[in-house]
Amino acid sequence: MDTEDAAGRTLTVRSPAKINWALRVVRRRDDGYHDIESLVTPVSLFDELTFSARERPGIELSCDTARVPLDANNLIARAAEALAREAGLARGVRCRLVKRIPIGGGLGGGSSNAASTLVALNRLWGLGWPTARLAAVAARVGSDVPLFLAGGPVIMRGRGEHVEPARPGWDGWIVLVFPGVEVSTAAVYREWRAGESVGTDLARFADRPADAREWMGWTFNMLEPPAMRVCPALTSWARRLAEVAGRTVRVSGSGSTLFTAFDEQSQADDFAAAAREQTRLETCVVRPIAPRCRSDG
Repeated sequence: MDTEDAAGRTLTVRSPAKINWALRVVRRRDDGYHDIESLVTPVSLFDELTFSARERPGIELSCDTARVPLDANNLIARAAEALAREAGLARGVRCRLVKRIPIGGGLGGGSSNAASTLVALNRLWGLGWPTARLAAVAARVGSDVPLFLAGGPVIMRGRGEHVEPARPGWDGWIVLVFPGVEVSTAAVYREWRAGESVGTDLARFADRPADAREWMGWTFNMLEPPAMRVCPALTSWARRLAEVAGRTVRVSGSGSTLFTAFDEQSQADDFAAAAREQTRLETCVVRPIAPRCRSDG
């Protein structure tokens, strides 16, 4: 839940991770980016961002994790600067980031932080902009940023700037497994080969009830083979985890996080404990985040 002090001078927001149930790489573009199609769900693993005003223009960042860049390379800074520029403001802001989403894990933490920054500063600065206007700014900040403005499952296309709400036919518990290694998204895309076509139509996931085992059998990720070439350990981890889970285990995005799904929380908890014991990897049980009701378009 968002929190704000009585005078409206500070605002704390939570910034969710995401997983990709299905990810198709459509083509490599002339500008070096790739067009994709992906069914994405935000999940209940959160970073926390606290914003407060400062007198000097620009953004001052701090974080509880030393590995996070605090300069203009951080997407929080880029989002704040882009919003101030678009609004014609010379505002200053401080942001304290508490990092819980693994860096380089394919969970979209940086993009989520950027989207939460736009939402928070839209409120803190009293702009009152609708989501559609924030989404236009988000698309310029980063490819995956717009998806986090929807507040629920989406299908994203293009570089990620084209987003539409989705209604997946499954809801339950998801276990995230963190190998503890960073995988470079750029390196994974460089390893992608156009002939490695896998998967099916994203439409089969919509409003079609399924149990978790069947649902995971439908999932696919065309970035999984190149991610495993970039980080070969992912192959053995995924194979071992699938044996323990008795179902498909997927890489999220470009990796390195692995995940699978269960219908009951007790099943998810049991698998998370078994996975920790047998692989010595960190695990986390999460839920999909449902869409928020919106009246701002």
